[in-house]
Amino acid sequence: MEKEFVSRQQVDLLRQRIFRAEETKASQELDTLLTTLQHQKHSKLLSILVVGAGGSYPAAIFAKCALKFKLNTPYVSAVTPQTAVRILKPVGISFSTNAPHYDLVIGLSYSGKTEDIKAVAKLCKEYKYCFALVTGAEKIELKNDYWGTRAKIISYFNPNDISGKERGMISMFSTLAPVIIFDDDSSDKFFKQYQNSLLKAEEFVNSLPINEIASAIKEHPIIHVFYELDTLASAKDIESKFIEAGIANVVMHEKKNFSHGRYTLLYKQPFALAINLVRPIRPNGFDMLLSRFLENLCKERKAKYLEFRSDLLYATHWNVDILMILPYFITSIGEALGIDISKPFKPGPFPKEAIELFNYSGKF
Repeated sequence: MEKEFVSRQQVDLLRQRIFRAEETKASQELDTLLTTLQHQKHSKLLSILVVGAGGSYPAAIFAKCALKFKLNTPYVSAVTPQTAVRILKPVGISFSTNAPHYDLVIGLSYSGKTEDIKAVAKLCKEYKYCFALVTGAEKIELKNDYWGTRAKIISYFNPNDISGKERGMISMFSTLAPVIIFDDDSSDKFFKQYQNSLLKAEEFVNSLPINEIASAIKEHPIIHVFYELDTLASAKDIESKFIEAGIANVVMHEKKNFSHGRYTLLYKQPFALAINLVRPIRPNGFDMLLSRFLENLCKERKAKYLEFRSDLLYATHWNVDILMILPYFITSIGEALGIDISKPFKPGPFPKEAIELFNYSGKF
């Protein structure tokens, strides 16, 4: 590599950035908000909607998993902004009878400027939902009249973070920082675990045949990812990062769902890579059979096979381990392909119609 890409500079600063985010009071502020809401409900189960757009959607799925575990409630959903608007907006005359009730709507926006999240916040203000924004932006930069005076802004911005702002659409931090906030355990043990996860992730990626994987992707830019419920957050992050970087298309497979026919694509189309997200398993379990099947199939198809695994038991901690791998992995793949993933993928001149769609802020 002739020169160091910005994406490599960013990934080298991950350890510092996570340390600075964890240093803020964002987790405690979120904790206080949840405790207050529980007190108001007299310890009844809370109902929460988490909203994330683009690269923040995997973090929203993770937050759903973490909040369910933390609050011991099944009533937590993760959706994209357009779906949130459809869910929250009443239909017909009687709002009380046709709209779902949410004690809290949480919007994730690293920049604090995501227009679609702002649309959700405005709707929450209009229909009196409690709304909280989890953001990496400095609170003073966010106008109260824009987010509404009732909105709670939970910021993991740290003035001591001198690593600079992220660039481009493949955000290393928009997934990881909210993950740290929602998976917070104030003990030194778990903070050291985060740091250890980063170290293990870097070592794992360094051990991979990156150039071979990159060459396979260049020839056949299709990646198959195998997940189940507890590994969905990591699977969606893989999908988001590779597609938005313009490196490869990603086909998602829920492991034991053969009915939709996606497994057929493994035989019908050439592909470069299969990634199996593996939780701790029992001997002779389904994952062992799947691993053997995928490994043999990849050999036949001259594709690469990888397992992303962690020995951590709980789904939240497992996903932390895997989510730490992805910035190193995609950065290395990008470097081997000569792609600086900190820069937006530009397939050519953007058609006027596409620009209109991108800038659309009216009703939908």
